[in-house]
Amino acid sequence: MKKDEKTLKLKTSKSYVKLLITTEEYLITGKLYLPIDSVVENPTNENLLFYALNCGNKFIQLYECIISNKAHAEYQPEHVYCYNVNLDIVHSCQIIKED
Repeated sequence: MKKDEKTLKLKTSKSYVKLLITTEEYLITGKLYLPIDSVVENPTNENLLFYALNCGNKFIQLYECIISNKAHAEYQPEHVYCYNVNLDIVHSCQIIKED
C-alpha cells in the first residue's frame, strides 16, 4: 500500500440475508451483510438482522439490489450493485429464502 493511500476496512460477517423492503413508493430486494457474530450471543440470521435494523442505525446498505416502482409496475426494475436505504422510510422488511 502506498503512503498516500488510506483504506477503510469494515468488520462484517461473510453471511448475508436476502431482504424484501417495502416503502411507500418502492419494492427493494437485495443482500444485507450481517454484523460480526460477536455482537449477539449464539446469533441466528434473524437475530443479526434485528440487531442491524434496531441498533440506532439510520441507514442500511444493500448489495445486488432490484428496485421496482409500485405505481409503475410496467417499467423494468432498476438493478443497482450497492444501495443505501434510509430506515425512516421503510414500511416493512422481510427475509426472502434463497433456493
